[in-house]
Amino acid sequence: MGAKAAHRRGVLDLEAQFAFFRSQHRHPVNAAAHALLTWPILFTNLLILHFLPLPLPVPPALVLTLAYAAAYLAVDRRAGALAGVLFLAAWAASRALAARLGFALSWKLVLATQKKGPTVSDLPEVFLMEPFLIFLQILNKLFGYEPYPEFCKNVDRKMEADLRESRELKQRKTT
Repeated sequence: MGAKAAHRRGVLDLEAQFAFFRSQHRHPVNAAAHALLTWPILFTNLLILHFLPLPLPVPPALVLTLAYAAAYLAVDRRAGALAGVLFLAAWAASRALAARLGFALSWKLVLATQKKGPTVSDLPEVFLMEPFLIFLQILNKLFGYEPYPEFCKNVDRKMEADLRESRELKQRKTT
């Protein structure tokens, strides 16, 4: 299943998004890289937003932080609240770091952490949901957390169906 199929199911459809995420990050090195890099990339995005000269009553970095927190609360109240608190902490830390480093050094830090980005069609899934899905996976692995009973079983079923669909599509293309 491609990102477009995941998008059709809804960006905030937690089961579908988690199944897609897990199917795309099955290799341990890939999963570890995403777990280690996604949140620092978000942090540096917040860092550079402190320098945007927009005439808004609320700073752009805070707007982004609150948007993420609201989206995460919408998909899961408990884990979303914890992720929202982490985002607020990241916003405060990025604000302090921006004030200390200034634009020139902050920009260099941002460039050092950014990598080839996703395609435009994948933006909602990648930039909005991937940090939360990584966080949810960590909560699940470390503490056995599930947003509700049978969540992981439902995700496993969807993931298997998605992988089966992907294999069938690949098979049809080769014949």
